Amino acid sequence: MADPISVSSGLVTLVLFTFQSSVALYQTIQSFRSSKRSIRELEEELGALTAVLQSLNDVASGSNVDFSSLELPLRRCGKACQDFERLTAKITQHSSGSRTSF
Repeated sequence: MADPISVSSGLVTLVLFTFQSSVALYQTIQSFRSSKRSIRELEEELGALTAVLQSLNDVASGSNVDFSSLELPLRRCGKACQDFERLTAKITQHSSGSRTSF
């Protein structure tokens, strides 16, 4: 059986990775300053995800609760945020200043 401290430490690292990925994506989407409803809704959802991940990080950091069942969803969420951020950066690479170009 795995050492509870190392499992907890690994989960905190994973939560932090997912949190940082979601914050980076949130900031990217927020920079669009778009009035399009779909962009605004995505921004709101990412803000909510970031808040949940921050709360999870706070709990996981100071708790001995087994969150190992969250490892796969957190890993996938963090990777999806990173992939989406890379795609967004790629399709907006010709943007300048306050004008976003897709």
